[in-house]
Amino acid sequence: MKNILLFFSLVLLQDAYSQQAPVMDSNDTSSVTKNILFELSDWDPIRGLWLSQSVMAMSSSQVIPDRTFAEELTPYEMLSLLPKEKREDLKNYIETNNSGAQQTNNSFANLLLALINNTFCKTIQGRSFGDPHLKSFDNATYSFQTVGEFELSKSSDRNFEIQARQKAQSDNFSLNSAIAMNVYGDRIGFYAEDAPSRNITPLFLNGAPIQLHGRTYFLPHGGTIYLNGSNYIVSWPSGESVILNNRTSVGTNFINVTVTIFECGNQQYSGLLGNANKNMNDDFNGRNNNQTPPVYQAFSTFGNPVMQQASIIAEKEYLSYLSQNFADDWRVTDMTTLFDYSSGTNTAYFTDRRFPKVHLTVADLNANQQSNARQRCEAMGISPDEMGGCIFDQGYLNIGPNPVPSPSPATQGVVLNKLERPLLNTNTHQILDAKNPSGEALPIKPIENPTNEKPIKTEIKTNDNNNTIINPRPPIEIKVPNIINKPDPTNTNKPINTSPVIPNKNAKPGKG
Repeated sequence: MKNILLFFSLVLLQDAYSQQAPVMDSNDTSSVTKNILFELSDWDPIRGLWLSQSVMAMSSSQVIPDRTFAEELTPYEMLSLLPKEKREDLKNYIETNNSGAQQTNNSFANLLLALINNTFCKTIQGRSFGDPHLKSFDNATYSFQTVGEFELSKSSDRNFEIQARQKAQSDNFSLNSAIAMNVYGDRIGFYAEDAPSRNITPLFLNGAPIQLHGRTYFLPHGGTIYLNGSNYIVSWPSGESVILNNRTSVGTNFINVTVTIFECGNQQYSGLLGNANKNMNDDFNGRNNNQTPPVYQAFSTFGNPVMQQASIIAEKEYLSYLSQNFADDWRVTDMTTLFDYSSGTNTAYFTDRRFPKVHLTVADLNANQQSNARQRCEAMGISPDEMGGCIFDQGYLNIGPNPVPSPSPATQGVVLNKLERPLLNTNTHQILDAKNPSGEALPIKPIENPTNEKPIKTEIKTNDNNNTIINPRPPIEIKVPNIINKPDPTNTNKPINTSPVIPNKNAKPGKG
């Protein structure tokens, strides 16, 4: 009897795809795809349907369907909640059967396999914190006292990219003032300083402001954003994440950035955080690997025994190389920038190649300053690989120690109870009690318009649940009898069948 029900469930599932999900190509209608849909339906008729549709949408660069359950999860997070045995069975099945000339273009199966592999993979982190001190994915640590906009990290499939804007605080110190991201086709901007328009929110989605009010914000292409204390956590539908820690120093707002990727993923990475190939010595190559920088082992700014024996002059020469040749190779351009700009500004407006005037190091602090700073950093549990940066920031800028944030994963404590019917869960329909994160984000002070022009008026729309939205999709009415029923054929509120082309980044913000 169960097999009969599952057969009809699969038939109805495929029929539902014709109404809600992206159209499958000839390969996607293969027996491999059908069997995958059957297995996910067997696991959970409602959540499995959404997961199948979401991965299908991701594989064809389309907007994912609305969630029809209470959990506020990404496709990757939902997939990670499948029993381990089920994931292993799907992995083995795809690897065994998705091969040969007829299957190599099955983008749905290929993406699902990559996501399943991620659920079994360890993660690694890269960091940019303080006056920016960077720690690459391969644990190379260095100071990057520069001013401008830079490619922090980018994946080879171009669905993952993070850019950092570093702003001068004095003649010799700079801080991360803004972060821009491509989250699987959605362009996110976070502005601690120099927001593109006068708004009370630091967050922008595709050029328009959004606000978080205690619950998860769903991004069109499957990612999420939520607030935990002073940490804004941005999650990719494929499992990567960024934690933006909003901080203040001497009246200036700045951002510490923690980037998490997969150690065994099939992506290649580039940018200031390195290539994640487990070799720290090549993390300082140029964009096209056409530079021959000094070997890291000889000139690491912090924490390297060889560096401790090197002269201060040699260290400062290396810092000069990083802030000039190396920095120029990773600067964004007007064609590649993900940031939003107010009228009269562009990436050149935020660039200063003369910075800094003087390269300072921990050795320039006197012994008492170093000792006091180290004691405070150690008391806050700062790890050895970030100790040098912590001492530097404490000694020069009185920036308090900032341990690597470790919020609980979104899946922790989640129990997937059986659903009798779909429950619409969107940015405009809240079916759960609002999340109550511990604390609130630090306030963002108003920014004076650098061009002294009248700011562009923008409109923030907030629903009855105080959850800000931007051009929400109309709710989809789903009628379900026993398992999964065909959606109402008159319902035309389907996901937008467009490619997730990142909007014109030089367009005026605030137009929605």
